[in-house]
Amino acid sequence: MASNKDHYDNEREKVTLGEERFKELPKVKDETVRENRQNEVIEVDKVIVDHDQIPDKRRPVSKWKTFGILAAIGLILTIFAETIRAAIFRSDDSLLFVPKGGLLIPPVGVILIIVGAALMSIAFISLFNRGGKLTRQQKGIAVLIGVILVGLGVSTFFRYVDFRENTVTDRTLLTTRSYTYLDVTEVNASTIVEGEDNRLSYNYIFQNGKSYDIRVNETNMMEVRRIDTKIKGTARRSIDNYAIQEMERMKMYTKDEALNLFILE
Repeated sequence: MASNKDHYDNEREKVTLGEERFKELPKVKDETVRENRQNEVIEVDKVIVDHDQIPDKRRPVSKWKTFGILAAIGLILTIFAETIRAAIFRSDDSLLFVPKGGLLIPPVGVILIIVGAALMSIAFISLFNRGGKLTRQQKGIAVLIGVILVGLGVSTFFRYVDFRENTVTDRTLLTTRSYTYLDVTEVNASTIVEGEDNRLSYNYIFQNGKSYDIRVNETNMMEVRRIDTKIKGTARRSIDNYAIQEMERMKMYTKDEALNLFILE
């Protein structure tokens, strides 16, 4: 019996080709499934990490969107630059708010401010970018040009003449001069050609030789009439026939009123 039992035990431990025997086969399968599940979780984590490392292709679109918003704001400021200036600097008792002529007007000033600010931004950003192509001297020049452009752009908002109830204020960025209507020594009414039409123009000359021109139309003619009443009677006045006709057309003055004001007075 002992030999048969030993033979049976040897038979249980014997491994033959193509045949395996397992004592706890269900446990082995369960561990295999658990191991596979753990591997699957690891693989998912790897996929998530890899996804985070993929560059976001939408970022260039976001940059263009930001640029578009800034460009739209700049365009709006350029279009309404004159209105913004009048809202800020026009006095409460202003009769006529007249911008000075030339190229340095607020719409141009907004463009200069934007360009100058962009140059300064590029220069300051490049200071912290060691891989940049700009040298130290080029950065300094860019900042200097940017400051000049911004200053020149801001100065355009201060170039105006404000005809108030009792005074005339001539304003620039660095100077402010005021005159009274008693300082007016000469008033000239004439017409200028704009397209196919004649436009009424007033020219005021002050004691110091300063001269200001006003284009008169249906919108501001009543304010010009009020200014006419504030100028002293000893001021020299002149008017031509075309100016009288334009006054009659706008119903600013009748012919007799214009003659009495500019010639007989």
